[in-house]
Amino acid sequence: MTTATGIFAEPAPKFSAEGLVAVLAEHWALTDPALKPLDSERDLNVLVDGRFVLKISNPAEDAEVVDMETRALEHVHAADRDLPVPETVVTTSGEPVAHPRDDAGRTCLARLITLLPGSPLEGGPLDEDLAEQVGVVAARVSVALQGFFHPAAGRTLLWDIRRMPEVVAASGIGTGRLRELAERVAPALAATATLPSSVQHADVTLTNVLASRATVTGVIDFGDMHHTAAVADLAVTLTSMLRLSGGDAHRLWRLTDAVLRGYQRHRELSAAEVAVLGELVIARLLTTLAVSATRRDSHSDNHRYITQYDTNSEQALDLLAALSPAELADRLARLAGTRDLTNAISPEDLPARRAAAMGGKLSPLFYRRPLELVRGEGPWLFARDGARYLDAYNNVAVIGHTHPAVTRAVSRQLAELNTHSRYLHAGIAELAERILATMPEPLDTILFTTSGTEANELAWRLATEYTGGGAAVIAEHAYHGASKWMADLSSNEWPAGYRPAHVATFEAPHGTPDGLTETVAAERIRLAAETLGAAGERPALVLADSQFTSEGILDAPGEFVAGLVSGARAAGALFLADEVQSGYGRGGPQLWRFLLAGVTPDLVTLGKPMGAGYPIGAVVTRREIADVLARGYEYFSTFAATPAAAAAGHTVLDVLQLTGLPAQAAATGEVLRFGLRELAADEPLLGAVRGTGLLAGIDVRPSGATPSRAVTKALLAELVSQGVLAGSTGPGGDVLKVRPPLVWEKRHVTLFLDRLRRALATLRS
Repeated sequence: MTTATGIFAEPAPKFSAEGLVAVLAEHWALTDPALKPLDSERDLNVLVDGRFVLKISNPAEDAEVVDMETRALEHVHAADRDLPVPETVVTTSGEPVAHPRDDAGRTCLARLITLLPGSPLEGGPLDEDLAEQVGVVAARVSVALQGFFHPAAGRTLLWDIRRMPEVVAASGIGTGRLRELAERVAPALAATATLPSSVQHADVTLTNVLASRATVTGVIDFGDMHHTAAVADLAVTLTSMLRLSGGDAHRLWRLTDAVLRGYQRHRELSAAEVAVLGELVIARLLTTLAVSATRRDSHSDNHRYITQYDTNSEQALDLLAALSPAELADRLARLAGTRDLTNAISPEDLPARRAAAMGGKLSPLFYRRPLELVRGEGPWLFARDGARYLDAYNNVAVIGHTHPAVTRAVSRQLAELNTHSRYLHAGIAELAERILATMPEPLDTILFTTSGTEANELAWRLATEYTGGGAAVIAEHAYHGASKWMADLSSNEWPAGYRPAHVATFEAPHGTPDGLTETVAAERIRLAAETLGAAGERPALVLADSQFTSEGILDAPGEFVAGLVSGARAAGALFLADEVQSGYGRGGPQLWRFLLAGVTPDLVTLGKPMGAGYPIGAVVTRREIADVLARGYEYFSTFAATPAAAAAGHTVLDVLQLTGLPAQAAATGEVLRFGLRELAADEPLLGAVRGTGLLAGIDVRPSGATPSRAVTKALLAELVSQGVLAGSTGPGGDVLKVRPPLVWEKRHVTLFLDRLRRALATLRS
């Protein structure tokens, strides 16, 4: 195997013009070629007929290394056919390499490769667009080489960034400041051993990237290939760019941003890679200065080529070395998008800083002692201190926290395109069709929004325009959103004494099923409409959360819901099934809770779990209703139905439908409520248990002089200490709300019941 110094100590090949002509004639049958010498550090490169490059390797070069380069080009062409890299022209004997002797009698390895269009970027003007293009080709070459293996890739090479300490030491420049910098980057060099690695080009620099008319046209010279970390390969490219900063810090960071933008469009960097990237650039700059110092005196005939980067390297080194390793890593993380925001504020300062900046009491937190959560996985949430919590509350993560398929789908789409919905996009149209396919006829139209609040607000506009009415009927303790319009239609949000004149309420379905008939429900709507009529208002919409979640999680019989629908229509209003909390399989085994009631609403609203954390909502209705609004208005919401939102929406449906989670949720919910009822039978602090699917509401009782609401708060706090996160609901805030991700299994139910039992025992002690 070639040593680190062999090819640098051995003089480059020597061929007269006549000798070159003879080589080309003998091995490639080229006669009377036009020749032009090209720059090279240790080899001999010659332009032939303006179409080819004759590469004659240094006599000390290992034949296995040349074989690696040849095979790598073949591999890259197969992996990325559109990537502009040279092709090898075989000899007249069908071999990729010839073996001529130079004028000194030394046997050399010679190849003829195709000439790519354009000129090297080195020495020419470079703007950020070109810098981004260089980042693109650097990533594409790295990705194209994935899977390529060759024994020669393990060679020892002077330009290998990881060898910087010994190269600097051997050069004689490793004293004072430069020695300190070499010591500084040592941890980053060591860290590359555990980062993604493969055979890399290792020299995608301005010298080896060609461009024409401000467009990159090719990548050449695979002569420095070796096995190394992918981020070390990127560091070589980035170093080549940053030498152009000319001591201007702003230009340095603009070029960095451009290279990273281009690179990450094709290869995403991990946080660990970005953390060492800046230090690796410093290591490359030190290597450049060391190699120059080693070779410039002994190769005076090539002095200009060898020392061409010295001044610019020192300028870039000054700018980067002025930052501490942590500061440099932080800047790169900000530009690469890998910054860890969980450590931006200390745990001690976080509550006060949040309250000061985010409205204080207007935006309260959960639990007596608020949690700082930093990570989620499936049914689990993790705090900054490492504590793990079973999530019994968050329905947004319907298929589990940070589901990799959602993460990947959204990330992939964001990397391709994410713009508003006034352009055609197949993913959006198909998502609309998929959701409509789950709805009963005649619900044939869907309008996307960014949230459940926005969906309910749009449904309100549709209803008022369609019916001509301006009033609403809601449950007595309903919640339908956070905007001004929806706060008026959310009775549990009303301050004491507040009741909008255009809103009436109906009694929620408390009590036993035999008293909750269709007639009873219809009569409640009639009375509410009568109240509105007495105030000169006409109802346009009757709204109901399909599970009456804010009312304490009530099991409304299908007859009762049917009565709400018939009562709404008798009053000249539309009926809205709000599925924001109870939809997407929570009621199981079907996707929508209203289907269990056997009714067909006029409007259905969706939200929260629809994108598993990515903001998306929707209104489903009949086209005749949408058409009435369309007579006078257009509907548009910038971030509704973006391609990325569609990617999230598709993935949620895929996981729900392919894995059968709604059916599992229904079965798990039965186990949950059975266990809760068993526990409540012997527990003085617990009362009735209600719910459908993977949703449960448990009445909490007072304890002596302590009211039930206070007991509920204490129970929630104690559950946190037991490693479980739950919520509360109901008019009195005294219903324990269990609404976990649908990925809960029986083992999670068992754990929850055990921790609830412990929490109750602690409260009684």
